[in-house]
Amino acid sequence: MAGGGKGSHSKSSKQKSKKKGKTRGNDAARLSAAILHLSSWANKSRHPDQTPPRTDFHTHSSLSDGFLSPAEVVNRAHRNGVKVLALTDHDTMAGVPLALKAAQEHRIRLIPGVEISAKFGSSSQQLRGQEEPVHILAYYSCCGPAHCKDLEATLLQIREGRYIRAQAMVQKLESLNKPIKWDDVLEIAGKGVAPCRPHVAQALVAAGHVNSVEEAFSRYLNNSGPAYVAGAEQPAADVVRLIHWTGGMAVLAHPWTLKHPFPLIERLKDAGLDAIEVYKSDGKDAVSAEWATAYELMKLGGSDFHGRGTLDEIDIGGTSIPALAMLQFLTVAQPIWSSALRLIVQEFAESTSVHDMDHEYWKGDIFVREVEGRFCLVFSAWLTDEEKSVVQNEARTLGLMHEVTLEQGFECISVIKVS
Repeated sequence: MAGGGKGSHSKSSKQKSKKKGKTRGNDAARLSAAILHLSSWANKSRHPDQTPPRTDFHTHSSLSDGFLSPAEVVNRAHRNGVKVLALTDHDTMAGVPLALKAAQEHRIRLIPGVEISAKFGSSSQQLRGQEEPVHILAYYSCCGPAHCKDLEATLLQIREGRYIRAQAMVQKLESLNKPIKWDDVLEIAGKGVAPCRPHVAQALVAAGHVNSVEEAFSRYLNNSGPAYVAGAEQPAADVVRLIHWTGGMAVLAHPWTLKHPFPLIERLKDAGLDAIEVYKSDGKDAVSAEWATAYELMKLGGSDFHGRGTLDEIDIGGTSIPALAMLQFLTVAQPIWSSALRLIVQEFAESTSVHDMDHEYWKGDIFVREVEGRFCLVFSAWLTDEEKSVVQNEARTLGLMHEVTLEQGFECISVIKVS
């Protein structure tokens, strides 16, 4: 009997070993397929690389609180070997068209994005004005958001609130005997850029009140600091719904900074939140990863690069997202982005004045051109074959013509409307 037990045990061990080997083989095959798909998507190539593309899904330029221009951000990404880059300035997409020009030169796939300022709190916290600041990242297809006017109206409201907020901070600093000049804050922010807390912090450094931006935040400007002032942020759940309405993916930014993450994530999950940031400069945040798993949210991340030039700042492309996590995000994003493309075609078809759809209207790789009485809406060369079919089918459904045109040597789908 002992011999029979030993033989049974040996057989069981072999079966388990065989099962583990099969599982490892399946995992390797899935990973290999994911890498090939991502490489093809990132490089727009039918002969993709065998290595996953380097990405960065969270960067800022000088059009919000970054230090480099949008073109400089792209150039730095190219220098670092990044193939997929999202520009996610605070409450503005003004830098996207500028970044697109540089991205085209370097053959970088640019994802139009924005980091939207929001707020969250219980009913009692709302009454006391003690809502917690929250940032929601929005990611759009290469052609940018649909319903651009709706998105821009909200972003404009938030940006205008930044001016009021920054002025109130200057006044609070005055009462704390740390005076700075309002004109200095505006000059640091740059022409047409809504001032952010980092701009106030730099003014404090310039005035000699603190030795660094970090000290300015720790002593005066953090969320509990004596000079902190709330802005014109929107309710976080409303922001998630707005992102979906405009055809984007909604991702909770740096959740590890939140004081009360659980009620917020629950509320945003109900509103349709797609993912939370998990991968950051020093690797995967284990706690945030647990939250993502518990609430069945996808995991994303990025460097949150600002170009401060400090030794502790991670560079563009310095945060690694696993290939399978990246593929899952794209798989979920694809139908959402395709729906946005349909809406863009519909908006073009229904427009009474396509002259209003100038280069400042669109926040993606798309533009309108007039040729001999015909208005052509030219879509990005980065569209996938599936996305091209979506655009062509929607054009046919609406009775619009479409054709393939060459733009800077690349084939693009153009939808045509006769004036």
